[in-house]
Amino acid sequence: MKLAAAPRRALSSDNNPTLSLPLRYFLTAPLFAALAAGLLTWQGEAALLTRWSPRTLALTHLLVLGCLSMTMIGALLQMLPVVAGIAVPHVGRVGAAVHLGLNAGTLLLALAFWSGLPTLFAMAMAALLASLLLFLGACTVAMWRPHANGSGAVVAGIRLALTALVLTAALGGMLAGAFAWPAAAQLPLIRLTDLHAMWGLLGWVGLLVIVLAFQVVPMFMLTEPYPSFLTGSYTMWLFLLLVAASLSSGLSGTGLVFHQTCLVLLAAGFALFAGVALHLLARRKRPQADPTTLYWRMAMASLVTALVLWLWSHAEVSNATPLALGVLLIAGFALSAINGMLYKIVPFLAWHHAQDATAARGGKLPAVGKIIPERLANLQWATHTAALPLLLAACYEPRLTPWAAGLLCVACIGLWLNLRWAATLARRTSAFAPRRPRGLKQEERHGTHNSRHL
Repeated sequence: MKLAAAPRRALSSDNNPTLSLPLRYFLTAPLFAALAAGLLTWQGEAALLTRWSPRTLALTHLLVLGCLSMTMIGALLQMLPVVAGIAVPHVGRVGAAVHLGLNAGTLLLALAFWSGLPTLFAMAMAALLASLLLFLGACTVAMWRPHANGSGAVVAGIRLALTALVLTAALGGMLAGAFAWPAAAQLPLIRLTDLHAMWGLLGWVGLLVIVLAFQVVPMFMLTEPYPSFLTGSYTMWLFLLLVAASLSSGLSGTGLVFHQTCLVLLAAGFALFAGVALHLLARRKRPQADPTTLYWRMAMASLVTALVLWLWSHAEVSNATPLALGVLLIAGFALSAINGMLYKIVPFLAWHHAQDATAARGGKLPAVGKIIPERLANLQWATHTAALPLLLAACYEPRLTPWAAGLLCVACIGLWLNLRWAATLARRTSAFAPRRPRGLKQEERHGTHNSRHL
């Protein structure tokens, strides 16, 4: 018996934020990734000797906070009103403040790891926690409001991802506090670091990528909807497994067996999502794969490989394996998925905001898929694809690090240039839109609005 698929939903533009709000996040993220890759190129093999190196931790947080979280916060502020019909209160001011705090906090944290100065850890913790609490508070208020019909699975998954962000931030704050005030408390730093990484990559990033995929993949990649067994309580089970694995970490005997069982089930759950995604992408309505589809195939393949390596690494002690795991999860899975989403979301937003201005001038916009030239997107994808296996190899042969990081830096700059191309088109088009007379009365505005529906 074939399981019913999740229903498709139409998007709402009633509470759509201004174009500048998501673009400031989407255009900042590749620059942080390029900065991390550039610093890795400069540092060379010394940065990939162990995951505990301060240089490695600085580069990791530039990627995870400055690129991944930056993109996902911008995507949520944009998609909550559009996908779920939920208005984020004071979204313009909140978005600007969170963006500023996230930028400052990420740079301060990277400098803190680089220099080892306790004062910088305290400043970074203050900036990051303040901006994340503001974002979470605004989203919590928004989540209390009624959501659009048919968006229940997406909203439930976003709530779980935001809860994972709370736990990630709390664990990160404890770790930053330990570096800022080393004599204040003796904490199990290795265990806290592992939990912080697990909740950040599999909870906050992993759950949110899954939830956004439910909407983005069928809509932009022209696949069938995800089956209902994934869009139902699936994300809740993954979240509960993360909780169980966290509570049982550090135990021995029967507790250790329970912990390892939770990890195996967690890996199987994420592998199920990746397998279904690959199946849907293989059966998509357009046989020719565009850069977004190629990126998502790479992301899902990297996720499965990382899960296998993650389980295997618990039985093997090596400095290289945890580094390879980080490369697969951050650069292979998360960064590839984000690249793919941005190649659809940014052109769509640019086209959506520019179409009214173009129609008013009697002009014509290119199709959404043509706003960023495909040859440029394909070239950027090829550069990213070449960098990924080199980064993996560099974990085991550090002499390859400058070549791998240099390619990744070029790919990140290429992504920024391509997204900037789409943003510039939207801004130039909107700049030539005829302006509404300032003296237009309220009745005339209502009349104009109503006439569009006649």
